[in-house]
Amino acid sequence: MGLRIALIIRPRGDDPRMEALREAVRRLRAGGHRVWPRLTYERGDARRFARDAAQARCDVVVAAGGDGTVNEVVNGIVRCRWQPRLGIVPVGTANDFASGLGLPRAVPDAVGVAVQGRPLAVDVARVNRRYFINVSTGGFGAEATAASPTEQKRKLGAFAYIVAGAKQLVGLSPTPARFVVNGEVVHDGEFLVFGVGNARQTGGGARITPRARYGDGKLDLVVVPGLSRLDFLTLLPDLRTGSHLESPDVLYVQGSEIVVETRSPITVNADGESMTGRRFRYGLRRRPLTVMAGPA
Repeated sequence: MGLRIALIIRPRGDDPRMEALREAVRRLRAGGHRVWPRLTYERGDARRFARDAAQARCDVVVAAGGDGTVNEVVNGIVRCRWQPRLGIVPVGTANDFASGLGLPRAVPDAVGVAVQGRPLAVDVARVNRRYFINVSTGGFGAEATAASPTEQKRKLGAFAYIVAGAKQLVGLSPTPARFVVNGEVVHDGEFLVFGVGNARQTGGGARITPRARYGDGKLDLVVVPGLSRLDFLTLLPDLRTGSHLESPDVLYVQGSEIVVETRSPITVNADGESMTGRRFRYGLRRRPLTVMAGPA
């Protein structure tokens, strides 16, 4: 029996993968599936299209884009009573969540997994009123993401985050903050980077919360305190590989509810999408989302 499939695409100029997506739609329709492709043009389109697809009781909503597109689709789906399965075709800049799932990069293979892959129950996290499925960061990582222009990301891909990060190092300074996990204060002092992970990697492959698991009902918090610039530079390679947990300076805890409070507004991102504030409350949605993954 054919499926009802909503395909939400974030176009990227003359990207040759657009033709591969058109061919994928033709093949799906030839296989008896009903497919509704929608192109996004501005922020919020993917969320609206995903909400419409859920309200129309589509079986699968496929996000063809990067982490930001996936985040918008998740925010559109989870607010609806009917929950379609989420498929992902990673054609964005970093594709951190898709990479963590081990999804194929080739469009035909990714579409195949999105429609006929292995259903995986994945927790959905929340920061204030925004849902996210991968990682939320504050401090150095979030500032680097916010400072990466769209055009630069289009031209340089994940390397754009490294370029922006190098510029952020020039004015690097710690921020005072209070971190509370499950009602207990775990850090009250300066930090350079923090991450709240539902999954493991962000920022173009940095394994900032390497112990996170998609469906364990927990969030992972990592805090890098106010180190000297030299010590932080020394730690940066470990933050990329996930070996930073070996440092005695780094805090790493798990919990179901995390609150971060600062005296002055800071930038925090969720799945690469930036937001600003002084209080960020993290939690998990009770109902997981079904995400299509490859073989176990």
